[in-house]
Amino acid sequence: MYGCPGCGSMMTFDIPGQELKCSRCGRTESVTEADQREYRTAGSNFSVDVLTCPTCGAEIRAMNTAQAAFCSYCGASVMLDRRTSDMEAPETVAPFRVTREECFAKYQDLVKKSLCADRRLKKEVTAESFRGIYVPQYIYSAAVRGEAVLEGTETKGNDTYYYNTTVELNHKFDHILHDASREMPDAMSEKIARVEPDAFKPFSPAYLSGYYADIPDTKEEAYLPFAKAEAVRLGLKDVMKDLQGGYHYNTADAEKKLVKLAHAECTGKTLIPVWFMSIRSKGRMLYAIQNGVTGEMAADMPMDIPRFGLIALLAAIPLFFLFNSILTLRPEMVMIAAMALAVGAQWFVNRRRTNIRDREAAENAIDGADDLTRRLKQRKRMASHAKGGGANTMETAGGFGGMILLILLLTQFSKINDARVFKIAAAALTGIMALQLWWGSRTRVKTPLGCYGALIAMAMGAAVLVLDPFHSDDLPVYFIALLCLASVVWVSIELLLLHNRECSNPLPQFESHQGGEDNA
Repeated sequence: MYGCPGCGSMMTFDIPGQELKCSRCGRTESVTEADQREYRTAGSNFSVDVLTCPTCGAEIRAMNTAQAAFCSYCGASVMLDRRTSDMEAPETVAPFRVTREECFAKYQDLVKKSLCADRRLKKEVTAESFRGIYVPQYIYSAAVRGEAVLEGTETKGNDTYYYNTTVELNHKFDHILHDASREMPDAMSEKIARVEPDAFKPFSPAYLSGYYADIPDTKEEAYLPFAKAEAVRLGLKDVMKDLQGGYHYNTADAEKKLVKLAHAECTGKTLIPVWFMSIRSKGRMLYAIQNGVTGEMAADMPMDIPRFGLIALLAAIPLFFLFNSILTLRPEMVMIAAMALAVGAQWFVNRRRTNIRDREAAENAIDGADDLTRRLKQRKRMASHAKGGGANTMETAGGFGGMILLILLLTQFSKINDARVFKIAAAALTGIMALQLWWGSRTRVKTPLGCYGALIAMAMGAAVLVLDPFHSDDLPVYFIALLCLASVVWVSIELLLLHNRECSNPLPQFESHQGGEDNA
C-alpha cells in the first residue's frame, strides 16, 4: 500500500499523469520516487488483498481499493470475501494509458453503431461498470520456416481464374502475448492482447495501486499452439503484402500445414491493463474488454429482437409495393417463394449453430491445431461484433445477394404456366430443407423448433401441389403459403436468438474450472 507522504491517505496510479496521486490532497509522486520511499525493488513479492466471489469462485487481487460490491465475472451483487496474500511480481508491466472515461466513450460509440443493439447496453452500462484489471500474460517467442501453397482467385468480368502461389516463410516473432488468467474469456482477450514492446516498464506495484490484478493460473505450455498459429498468421501477412495482382487468397490450408512446422517457447510473464465490463443476460454473460494501452475493444453485442422486428417490418412495406408493381405471381409461385425463403433462413440457422458449436468446443479445449483454427475464426467474428455488433458482414451481403437473386428468379418463374415445374420445385425445396435439417443435426446445438415447423409447412405445400387433393383450388395453396411465411418468421426469430447466444458467454464457475475458458 502506498500512503501519501503529506496526509497519509491512499495514493493511486493516475493515468493522465502516469504517476501516483493522492486521493485526498492531490499530491503527486513518480513511481520511482514512491518505490524508493517504500524501499521496494523490482522483482520482489508484495502484499495484496485477495477478493473472492462466493458465487462463482473467481479471485482478483487489489491494492489501495475499497471493498468490491459486485463480481466482474459473474455479475453477482455480493460483497466479495477479502484476505491478504503475497503476489509474485512479474518482470514487466504495461501501465494504463486509456482512462475509464475514454473507454466508456468508445463503448458508447460501438453501441450507437449497432442499430439494433440490446437496449440494456445503453441503459444499464455506465462508466462505473468498467473495472480496471491488470491481466497476466505469457510472453512467447515463435518461429516458422517452410513453404506452403496459397490458393488464389481473380474475377474478370464473368470469368473466374484460379492460381496456386507458393510462398516461403522464414519468420520469428519475439513478443506474442496470451492471457494466463482463467477468469478472462480467451476469445476476447486474444483480440485485444497486442501491445508494442516499448509500452512495457520494469514492474512496480505502484502501477497496480487503485486497480485490480489477476494472477497466472494456467500452464504456459497450454498456449504454445496459439503462439505457433500466431507466428504463422503474422508471417503469411508479411509475405502476402508483396504478392502481385488483385487476387483473393485462401490461407486456411496453408496455415494448417505451416503450424506443424512452427516452434514456440515461453520467454517470460508480464501484465497488461484492460477495462472489463460484465452484465447478466438471460442466464448468460455479456462482456466488453478494452486494451488499456492501445484502446482496442472487443464487446458482445446481442440484438434487440423487437426493435429488429420493427425495422424489418418497416423495410418490408416498400418491398411489398415494389414486388406488387413488377410481379404478377400465381398462387403456386407464392408458395415456392415462401419455401425458398424458408430454405435460405435454415441455411443461416445452420451457419449460426456451427459457429456456436465451434466456439463452445474452443471453450472446452485449449490444445491442438484444430482448436487453434477455431480460435482464429472466432477472433475474426469478435472483430465484426466489436465494429457494430451485427451479423457477419459476408453473411449480410449474402442475404442481400440472395434477396436480389430471389427477385430475379421470381420474375422468370412468373412467366411459367407449366404446373409440373412448380411441383418439381416444391418437392426439391422440401428435400433440400430436410437435408439441411439432417446436416444441422450433427452439431451439439439443439435444433430450433421453428425449423421443424418450416419443414412440416413445406411438406404440406409439396403434397398439395403434387397430389392436388383440392382439384387446383387456389385457397388451400394461399393458406399453406401463409403457413410457410409464418414459419420463415418463426425461424428468423430463432436465428436472432442463436445470434444472441453466440454473442454471449456461459456463467462462470471457476471453482470447478479446469482450463483456459469457462466450462459452465
